[in-house]
Amino acid sequence: MKQIHVLILAAVILMLLAACTTNTGTATPKMATKYDIALTKVVRSADTSGRNKAPVADSTLVNKLRYRYEDDMMRTIWSASENGFELTLYNASEKNIAINWEQGLYLDYDNIGHRLIISATKDSEKEKPQAASVIPPRGNLVETIFSADHISLSSMLGIYVHNPLLPTDYASAVRYKGKEMKVILPVVVDGVSQNYEHTFKVINVRQVAVKSSSIFGL
Repeated sequence: MKQIHVLILAAVILMLLAACTTNTGTATPKMATKYDIALTKVVRSADTSGRNKAPVADSTLVNKLRYRYEDDMMRTIWSASENGFELTLYNASEKNIAINWEQGLYLDYDNIGHRLIISATKDSEKEKPQAASVIPPRGNLVETIFSADHISLSSMLGIYVHNPLLPTDYASAVRYKGKEMKVILPVVVDGVSQNYEHTFKVINVRQVAVKSSSIFGL
C-alpha cells in the first residue's frame, strides 16, 4: 500500500511539472520597470576651490550600478534606485565622523524636500528624531536611505509600506529619463558641519523580465 501511495505522489508531481513547463513556454513573462541612476556630482560646502572631485563608476559588482566618491575625510560608494539609496562609507581620517540625519534632506525630481529616514529606524518611528551615526577613524558605515514621506501605514494590510520614489509603471517611468534627485548629508567633524550635496540622474529606464518565484509560476 505504501508503494502505491509513493507512485501516486510521484505521478502527481510529474503532472504538475509538465503543466508548469507548458505554461512557461507559452505564457508572457512578467516585466518590471528598472531605473539606471548615476551619481553625477558631489558638492562639499566647505570646498571653496570650486573644483569638486567627480564621482566615478564602481565595477566591483557586475549586477549593480554603483558610484564612488572620496575626499580627504572619507570614501563613499553609492547605489540608487526607485527604492532608495544605498550608502557605504569609510572614514579615512583620524577623527570621528558623524552623519546628522535629522538635518539631511532628499530633494525629489521636482526639487521638493523630504525628511530622510534610514533603515536603522523603525517605520513606525519615522516621525521621531533620529540619532546621528558616528563612524570612528578607519571605521565603516553601511546604510540604506529613504524618504520618510514615502512611508505610509496601509489601512488594508495594517503595516507600514515603502512607496517607490519613482513610478513603477513603464509608460509613466520613461518620462523620468534625465530627471535629477539630490541627497544632502550634513557631515560633522570636530563640531563643524559640512553639507555634502549628492546629485543623482536617471540615465536610463528599461523593462526586465521577472523570474517566477516557484515551480508553479506564481
